[in-house]
Amino acid sequence: IMDARGMAAAFILGAKGVQLGTAFLPCKESGAHSIYKEAILNSTEEQTTLTKAFSGKLARGIRNNFIKEMEGQSTGILPFPLQNDLTGPIRKQAAKLNNREYMSLWAGQGLRLAASTSVKELMDRLTKEYLEL
Repeated sequence: IMDARGMAAAFILGAKGVQLGTAFLPCKESGAHSIYKEAILNSTEEQTTLTKAFSGKLARGIRNNFIKEMEGQSTGILPFPLQNDLTGPIRKQAAKLNNREYMSLWAGQGLRLAASTSVKELMDRLTKEYLEL
């Protein structure tokens, strides 16, 4: 869920709550790495994929070299938390080097709706648009 329309649709279908994750990642207050924020703001849903490459758990992320390279491995990916522990140093070093190709860039499919804003601005917009709907 990235916007008020998605929230409204979920509630109409019977949801009691919604979760917005990717919408908050590029916010000014977010602790996400600047390279991660940039990737969120400059990617589309076509650039995401489901992968176990980084953690051993299936999750959606922005495709990068690490995911592509792991897909080509015949030995397979270890289960969580082993894969997560194994890739931790790689992810940490990639972040230190500002190298998005080896960072886990988790993201939902609504990337086109992401914006660099403050949490207050995002919440005000969501509230206003939801109430208008």
